[in-house]
Amino acid sequence: MDGLPRIELPHEEHFWPDERATFTRDCLDEFFAWAYRKDASDIRLQTHEPIRIQLHGRLLRVSRRTLTESEVEEAVNALYGADGQARLKQGEDFDVSYEVEPDRRTRMRFRVNATAVLARGADGGAVVARALPNRVKPLSEQSVEPEIVEACMPNEGLVLIAGGTGNGKSTLMAGMTRKMLEDPDSNRAILEYSAPIEFIYDEIRGPTAMISQSEVPRHIGSFEAALRNGMRRAGDVIIIGECRDGETMSAAADAALTSHAVYSSIHAGSLSETIQRIVSLCPVDKRKALTVAIAQTMRLIVNQRLVPSTDGKRTALREFLVFDRKLRRKLAEADPDRWPNLIERLLETEGQSFRVAAQRALDRGLITEDTVRTRLKDVYDVA
Repeated sequence: MDGLPRIELPHEEHFWPDERATFTRDCLDEFFAWAYRKDASDIRLQTHEPIRIQLHGRLLRVSRRTLTESEVEEAVNALYGADGQARLKQGEDFDVSYEVEPDRRTRMRFRVNATAVLARGADGGAVVARALPNRVKPLSEQSVEPEIVEACMPNEGLVLIAGGTGNGKSTLMAGMTRKMLEDPDSNRAILEYSAPIEFIYDEIRGPTAMISQSEVPRHIGSFEAALRNGMRRAGDVIIIGECRDGETMSAAADAALTSHAVYSSIHAGSLSETIQRIVSLCPVDKRKALTVAIAQTMRLIVNQRLVPSTDGKRTALREFLVFDRKLRRKLAEADPDRWPNLIERLLETEGQSFRVAAQRALDRGLITEDTVRTRLKDVYDVA
């Protein structure tokens, strides 16, 4: 127990039943497989901390003892390679894909980040491994609103999926990709660039569509370079894992202007914050031209939150706005600094706000008023 006083441990039923006296490289895959089968979304290993998993939004302790410095170092090197820990000590984090194959027919995939941290006054490491589903959920299984389903396959223009980390952005975008692949009238060449690749479409055969996936930076150096590559390869659809800087946003707008459908994700808490984030990503010297291009090419923005549901799991609430020609004109005519206020007004008449989504979920018994108070107090007021 590393000299710590014994404390009462909650959630006894969630503990890893095969915990060892030492957490070695040999049991790393076994633990990852156990957590994956338990439906954990994230695994967390950190120096001088117990092992934890994220299960339906709850952070649960699953080991009775804490991890030592050497145990975390061994896990880091197993996940990255022999110089993984050396990289952390140089102040560099890393993102990698990791696979566990407990048998010939089972493949468990994870997206892993490792970062150096301060642990009890000394340098340590922290690992977060996100489980990547093997199966791509169709939109019908994600209870996606009909308006989103109808608008999510434009022939050209921008489709942006926004939300905080761990709110299902990638799952929603993968469902849209599956829809494009399965549509018999699709005729789309889809190019995806992600860091890392999260969803595999090997089992989905499109009658008139195909997908090519590249990992950043393993296969191509950056998202900006990926967008240029996508235009050279004559892709009909270009999927960019994340718009995280001005160069990527600029390249995405250029691609959308040249008759490509461009899909990407953005970290933002609401639709008005999403549009504000979009404007902030536009370099000052190019802001006027870029915002005009974005206004002309915008087709759909969805902001999604996963909140606790009454079945003990989580359900998605979505704020969205479909941009027809009229709305694109309103956006183009408005000062970009006023876009967030404009979007808030348009949501009430032309789209769906989180407030409306929460009320509908309440009416259907999917969430409780307590969930609204604690998770949606910024957008929905319950007395």
